[in-house]
Amino acid sequence: MRSALSDEELMEQVVADESDAFRELVERLRPVVRGFLWRLGCSLSEVDDLAQETLIRLWGHRRSYHRGRPVRPYVLTIAKNVYLVHCQRASRETAARVSLAAPSDLDRLLLRDGWQVEGPGEALLAKYREFRLTQAVASLPPGERLVFVLKHHEGLKYEEIASLLDIAEGTVKSRMLRAVRALRRALPDLEPGDSKEES
Repeated sequence: MRSALSDEELMEQVVADESDAFRELVERLRPVVRGFLWRLGCSLSEVDDLAQETLIRLWGHRRSYHRGRPVRPYVLTIAKNVYLVHCQRASRETAARVSLAAPSDLDRLLLRDGWQVEGPGEALLAKYREFRLTQAVASLPPGERLVFVLKHHEGLKYEEIASLLDIAEGTVKSRMLRAVRALRRALPDLEPGDSKEES
C-alpha cells in the first residue's frame, strides 16, 4: 500500500537505511526514470538496464542526499550521469540505431513498438509524427538532447536544467536553440510549434 509520505520524506528514511521506504520510492521513481531515458532515445532494453543502474546508484549515493532537496531532480541527475556514461561507451552504435527510418519501414516499426496500425488515418498519422519526432530528438547530440528532454518532457525551467547539468543558463538556452533548429531541419513537414522553440 502506498504511503502518504512525500518523496522527500521517503528519501530521508532511505538515508536512514529503511529498505521498505526505498522499495516504495523505487515504485514511484522507476516510471519517471524510464520515461526520461526513453525520451532520450534509449531502446526498451537500455531503458530497463539504465533505470536499474540509476536506482541502484540512488541507494548507493543515499548518504549524499541533502535533507529537503527535491528528490525528482536528484534522481534525474543520477539518471543523466548514467546515460552520459552509456553514450560514451556506445556512441557509434547509438548513432546507427537512432537514424531516421524510411517511411517504408513504418509498419514494421509501429508493430515492433506495439502500436496498432489499423484505425483512423489521423491517429496513425499522429503516431507516425510522434515516432519521427522521437527519432529526431534521439539523433541530437547528447548535450542538446538532454536540454530538450529536460525542458519539454520533464518540465524543468532553464535555471533548473542549468543546475542539474552544472552549466550556465546561457549554455542551456544556446543548446536548446541548436536542438530546435536541428529538429526543424530534420522534420521540415511538421507544423511550426511542434518542435517547441523557446523565445
